[in-house]
Amino acid sequence: MELDGIYENMTPRNSLPQAAKDLQVKTTDMISDVHLWKARLEKVNASIAALRGQNEILRQRLSEIYTVYKGSLYYFSCTEKPWVDAELSCISKGSHLTSVTSEDEQRFLYNKANGFQYWNGLNRREDKMTFHWTDGTLYDEAKTKEFWVTGEPNNDKNNEHCVHFSRKALKSWNDLNCESPLKFIFFLKEPEMISRGIDQLGQVMPPSHQAAF
Repeated sequence: MELDGIYENMTPRNSLPQAAKDLQVKTTDMISDVHLWKARLEKVNASIAALRGQNEILRQRLSEIYTVYKGSLYYFSCTEKPWVDAELSCISKGSHLTSVTSEDEQRFLYNKANGFQYWNGLNRREDKMTFHWTDGTLYDEAKTKEFWVTGEPNNDKNNEHCVHFSRKALKSWNDLNCESPLKFIFFLKEPEMISRGIDQLGQVMPPSHQAAF
């Protein structure tokens, strides 16, 4: 009886190959699952790396277009427009072409412009004689006379009534025909205007001076 019980509990020899096959199948399936999850993990890591790269590109592009200076957000356009069209574009964003009220601001603007020519808001389009800022800032001729290029403004051919930054220097202002297409600058002061301005501008532009706006 005891031997019969032992025999009954023993696994038949012919069942061992099948058990080995089942184990091999399970092992193969597990290895396949490991490879699958490894591939998925690598894909996720690649996606994360790509997103980080895109975030860095966006951050860089944003810094090339928007610059914070003393609590205001300045926008430096990427494409060129005649002065009136540039001003209308600024108005559509809740602003005006930039005014300049101090030497510090002048230095900030021409350094950021980095030698590219940009419209500012100074003009004499109304009476062809008196300069004024489009944003309502009082034009102080005595305070800003050092910002003009030597010999300017000269109103060449009586047809230069808009002002731009012409070079990377303190003396960078020059009067120019308002129909000339140039890049332009405006700024937003209030936080809610900053948020609105970014929303209205839409997607971030490509690196400096290459995108359309």
